[in-house]
Amino acid sequence: MSEVAEIKTKRRRPSALPGIISLAMVMFMLGLLSLTYLGFQGLSKSLVESSSLDIYFKDSCTAEQVKSLEKELSREKWYKTSRFVSREEGMKEMAESNDPAFMQYVEINALPLSLELFFKAEYASASQLEKVSERLRQMPEVESVVYQKNLLESVNDNVAKIQMTLLGITCIFVIIAIGLIHNSTRLNIFANRFIIKSMQLVGATHGFIIRPIIGKFILYALIAFPISLLMLFGAIRGIHTIWNGLGSMAEIAGFIEPLQAVICLAATAVCGILIAAGSAWFSTRKYLRSKIENLY
Repeated sequence: MSEVAEIKTKRRRPSALPGIISLAMVMFMLGLLSLTYLGFQGLSKSLVESSSLDIYFKDSCTAEQVKSLEKELSREKWYKTSRFVSREEGMKEMAESNDPAFMQYVEINALPLSLELFFKAEYASASQLEKVSERLRQMPEVESVVYQKNLLESVNDNVAKIQMTLLGITCIFVIIAIGLIHNSTRLNIFANRFIIKSMQLVGATHGFIIRPIIGKFILYALIAFPISLLMLFGAIRGIHTIWNGLGSMAEIAGFIEPLQAVICLAATAVCGILIAAGSAWFSTRKYLRSKIENLY
C-alpha cells in the first residue's frame, strides 16, 4: 500500500516543464525584439553619421585656409570626422561617376576645394545641420553649403517609426508573457494548494510559505534562460540559412555592439526572473487568503 501511495504522490507532483518552457519562450521573445531594436538603432546611427554636410569654397581660397577651418570645426561638440577633398581628388571622383567624353571638357582648376563634415548621431538633426550651414555660409571664403535634408529627415522618421513599432510589439508581448507565466504559476501552485493551506493551519507564516515557492520559480527562470539563448541563436542562424538573400539582416546584426547585446540579454534574464517571482508571489498570496471550502 505504501508503494502505491508513493506512486500516486509522484504522479500528482506538478511538472516543472510547463513553467520552464513558458519562461524560456518569454525570454526568447523579449531577447529577439530587444536585439532587433538595438540593431535598428545602430543602423539609424550609421546612416545618420554617414550623411555629410559638404562645404564648397571659392576659387581664391587655399588648401591651408580650408585645413585651418577644418581644425577649428573639429573642436565643435557635434563634430565626428571630416574629409578634405582637393581639386585632384574631386576630378578623380567626378571621372568615376561621369562619361569620359564629358570629362575632357572639364578643367581641374574649375573644380572648387571642398570639405565633407560628418556629425555625431545625437546632433545629426535637420535643425542642427541647418544652423551650422547658416553659420558656414556667412564665412567669406565659403561659396556654398549643401546637405541632403530630405534624406536625413526620411531616415530619422522611418527609423523612429520602426523603433516605436518594435516598442509597441514588445509591450504587447510583455503583457502576454506575464499572463502566460502567471497562469502557468497558478496551475503549479493550484496542485499544491492543500499543502499550502495545511502549512498555514499549523501556524506557518506567509513569508515562510512563499519564500520556497518563489525560490523554486526563480530556479525555473535560471534554467529557462540558457534554453532561451539557444532558441535565440538558433532563430538567428535559421534566418541566415533559410533566406541567404537577406543580407540586410546580417547588416542590422552587425550594428549591435557586443556590450549592448550582453546588457540586453542580462536585462532579459532579470526581467524573466522578476516576472516568475512576482507571479509566484501573487498566486501564492491568493491561495493563502482563500477559505478552505474554496479550495475544492
